[in-house]
Amino acid sequence: MFRIIKAEFLKLKRFHILLIGLIGMTLPAILSVFTQAVATPEGTTQNFGFSALFNSTIWNSATIFMPVIFTLLGGYLINREYTDNTLKIIFPVPVSFQRLLFGKLLTIGILSLLFGFYSYTVTLVIGLLYGLSGLNAGILFTGFLQMLGISLFTYIAILPIIAFTSRKPGIYMGGVIVAFLFGYSAMFIKNVTLRSLYPILSGLAVMRFDTGTFMNTSEPENFTLSLLSLTAMLLLSIIIVTLIKPSQAATKRKKAKAAGLFQRRSL
Repeated sequence: MFRIIKAEFLKLKRFHILLIGLIGMTLPAILSVFTQAVATPEGTTQNFGFSALFNSTIWNSATIFMPVIFTLLGGYLINREYTDNTLKIIFPVPVSFQRLLFGKLLTIGILSLLFGFYSYTVTLVIGLLYGLSGLNAGILFTGFLQMLGISLFTYIAILPIIAFTSRKPGIYMGGVIVAFLFGYSAMFIKNVTLRSLYPILSGLAVMRFDTGTFMNTSEPENFTLSLLSLTAMLLLSIIIVTLIKPSQAATKRKKAKAAGLFQRRSL
């Protein structure tokens, strides 16, 4: 498994999709500052400092940017095995399709944490450039912990989408659309039980992130229900990967490759 993860990171250096991910993870902090700058006096956050900037960036990341970026990256990495016809080379190694998928999904999980750290750094830099006040060790530590935690839990929340769309080549873009709607819809859920169970919001609840400012609610989510929701998403993803099989086209290419090798050896 370690070799698969290492190979995936080596591949990432050649893919421009990584640059798209970095640009995308820069936008939440920029959007937070921009929204504050153009909002009406009634809509602005009073005493907008580093604490408010980190909170706004985390909220924008979890509900808009992270679901799309993580699904796009995960789907793209898996889809490349189809488009580059590398499955016919990988299968005879032999490496099972499930093991390959687990390796890719673990890679994206690690990458999500790295993106979380990157977003944390960008938020800190933008806050300093914007001249915000209120920076202290407590805010730095809380922002760092919540940003990494939200990155991981948001990835777990959309993991079944990535796993399911890996069944066939080319359908991962549909998964990106579903992930966007999945994240964006979280902003309209007011019921406390539904908020606790909704996977995108479950990660925020587990990290003790206060959603009241952004959702106009006062009752906090249920920590236990949120943890169970994320656990269910993780287990569902494992089941999907375990039961999944490569597309029929990929299987045919694999058989054709094996037949070609047999014929050459016979000659």
